[in-house]
Amino acid sequence: MEMKAEWIATCGMNCRLCYGVIRPKGACMGCNAPDDSKPKSCNKCKIVMCEKSISNGWNTCAPCDKPCRRLKDLDKRYSTKYHMSMVDNLAYIRDNGMDAFLQQQAVRFKCPSCGAVLCVHREECPECKSTAWE
Repeated sequence: MEMKAEWIATCGMNCRLCYGVIRPKGACMGCNAPDDSKPKSCNKCKIVMCEKSISNGWNTCAPCDKPCRRLKDLDKRYSTKYHMSMVDNLAYIRDNGMDAFLQQQAVRFKCPSCGAVLCVHREECPECKSTAWE
């Protein structure tokens, strides 16, 4: 599956790589899906509800000059546990554009064994169960 801009959450998470989206039963539709298809907790996301982002009409936090505490905390958790940085993702988008970011993600998160999209939350490919990445 190709990477698309609509899969990129406000925080810089590529929802296409999230286990919630990939899982076979009860799959999430991603952070940018209509509110009625998401858990209530997702509809109250403080990063999405950011006044600065809303007032400027931003799709992501990439244009922001100062990441908020919530984004920094989320980034720390993902950097430590999943070896992916939302802040780095946002910087890449800001510096190179969304198209370049999507191309980078397609290469970085492609299973070398079968070509499937890898999940950032799992150490093995969801398709072939190979663990030969990153």
